[in-house]
Amino acid sequence: MADNSEDRSVLATVTAAYGRRMELELNDGRRVAARTRRRRLRVVCGDRVTAVSQSGDDDWIIDAIEPRCSELARTDSRGRREILVANLTALIVVAAPRPKPDWYMIDRMVGTAFLLGLRPILVFNKSDLVASDDAVLTEYAALPIERFTTNALSGDGLASLARRLRTEVAALLGQSGVGKSSLLNALVPSASEATGAMNESTDEGRHTTVAARQIQLPKGGRIIDAPGVRDFAPHIESMARVAVAFPEILAASAACRFTDCTHRSEPACAVRAGVDAGTIAERRYASYRRLFVITDQLINKRQPH
Repeated sequence: MADNSEDRSVLATVTAAYGRRMELELNDGRRVAARTRRRRLRVVCGDRVTAVSQSGDDDWIIDAIEPRCSELARTDSRGRREILVANLTALIVVAAPRPKPDWYMIDRMVGTAFLLGLRPILVFNKSDLVASDDAVLTEYAALPIERFTTNALSGDGLASLARRLRTEVAALLGQSGVGKSSLLNALVPSASEATGAMNESTDEGRHTTVAARQIQLPKGGRIIDAPGVRDFAPHIESMARVAVAFPEILAASAACRFTDCTHRSEPACAVRAGVDAGTIAERRYASYRRLFVITDQLINKRQPH
C-alpha cells in the first residue's frame, strides 16, 4: 500500500507501457506502477516523465512528458502517425533464415534508423539454420550498417553484441518469429520474456511480446523490446524524405540533374545510372520504389478530402 508521506514530483523513465497503465523506473532504481492523469497524454516506453506519488494511491500519477530526443513511429492503416517508443540512440533489426525474411520490410526498418538519425544494427539470428540470403547480406555489407550474426540458443555472437550495446538505448525490431525474445533472454537471463514456438503450418511466428518493455543489460545499455510485426512502414512526412532511408541512393542523388528527382523516370538520374552500373543493388532500388509508393499512399490518406 502507498504510505502517507507528502506527495512528491520526480523525473522517471517509462520502462513498460500498456495503454494508460505504465511501469516507471525511479532515479533510485525502483520500478513502480503508474497511470496517466489525463486521457490525452500519450506516453510510450522510453519516455522521461514527471510523476507524482500520492498518499492513499498505490499508482504513481504521470503529469507530463519531457521533450523527446527521438521518436520511433510507424504509419497506421489510416495514415496516422503512431509513436512506438521514444528516446532511442540505436535501432536493432533482427532477421533470421526462418521465418523467411521479408527483406523489403527489413529495409524499411533499417531505413527508419537513418530517417531518425539513429545507429542501425542488423542482427542475423538463428545462425544454426541454413541461410540462402548471402547475396542480400552482401548488399548490407556495403552500407553503413553494423552487422552481427548470433544464435540465441548456443550463445554464438552474443558477447560481441552485448559489448556493442553497452552505451546504447536500442529498440529491438523484427518480424514475428525471428527470435527477438529468445535473443533478449540470452542477453538478459532475468528478463523472463515469453518465447513462442513457430507456427509450422504458416511458417510465421506467433506474437509473444504484447507491450514495449525497456530492459537493462547486465554490463550496460538498455533494450526496448517492441511487439513483433508482420508489416512495418516508417512515418515519413514528405516524399523528398524517402531517399534518406537508403544512404546509397541519397548519396547518388546529389548528381541527379534535377534537385527534386524522384529517381523513377526523370532523365539524367544518377540513381538509376548507379543501378545500371551495379553500384546500387537492384533489389535495394526496388525497395526504395516500394517505399516511395507506400509513402505516397499514406500521405494521401492524411490529406483532407
